Amino acid sequence: MRILDFYESLIGKKMMIIVDNHQLRSYLDREGYQTILFDDYDFRNREAAFVVFSDYDYHDRLKELWNVSESTVVHLPAVKFDGSFEGIVYSLERLLEANSLNLEQGLVLRSKTYNKIAEVQGGLYLSDDRGSQLKCQLAESLEVANAEDELQAGWFYSIAELWESSVVNIKGNKSSFSVEGIFYFDGILYSANKRVIKERNQMALKALSERIASSQEKYIELEDNSVTRLVLDGRDETSALLDVELHPERQLSLTEMAFGCNTGIVTCVDWEVNSVMNEGIYGMHLGTGIPNKSPHIDFISKTLKLV
Repeated sequence: MRILDFYESLIGKKMMIIVDNHQLRSYLDREGYQTILFDDYDFRNREAAFVVFSDYDYHDRLKELWNVSESTVVHLPAVKFDGSFEGIVYSLERLLEANSLNLEQGLVLRSKTYNKIAEVQGGLYLSDDRGSQLKCQLAESLEVANAEDELQAGWFYSIAELWESSVVNIKGNKSSFSVEGIFYFDGILYSANKRVIKERNQMALKALSERIASSQEKYIELEDNSVTRLVLDGRDETSALLDVELHPERQLSLTEMAFGCNTGIVTCVDWEVNSVMNEGIYGMHLGTGIPNKSPHIDFISKTLKLV
């Protein structure tokens, strides 16, 4: 199934939306969407469905269906970010109020970006008017999140995959890329794949996010593919970043370099909301941490672009 066909069916209210709580179901029902509770949906159905998670238990249950499901599933993993009702509504508004033209443009940008990355010989040099200066070295073989335009039955796709071109260092530090320089950013996004990691870091992440959101000028300095300084309005605030539990091996090394392709949300992003939809804004983001063992933090810029 083409991504565009999936999205048009979703915003056209022709697709089932699977939810894990009654409050969210009532909201979507009032908006005219077809809904069903997670417990009542049969994933052996050969149809397309969109899933919204506000609870880690249901998010984990989806993983257990990997070898059973025959549905074509895209999911909004809100629980890993802001699983509150208000946070989910923000994400759904950014997703469902967009039109298919935005996604069509986004998919073109996504494809062009992946193609440009594939054509790079050795490195990328990126800059903007704010003062960002990045040197990005690429390995011969790259780990990418998802460069396909088709959705396969039985697979589970995060909504983030549709709105970005992402290169990751999963196998090891610098396995795909290495970055150094200065990166000015507009906001952050943070996530955790496990409840215990989120709970342990909730206060530190909230404090970090609020400090960043209240600052005007913000940038990180990078050396040898690792964040060495966080500067907010001229003050060194690296200590706020170090208050967050770091990955035991990776520490503050970069695990993701990605380019958002969603032009439709450029003027309506609220950086105070920890929404996965913010990640796909047209621009660039750099991420630290692997969310199975530590929080993942994305630093997101609207001004650095590859295409």
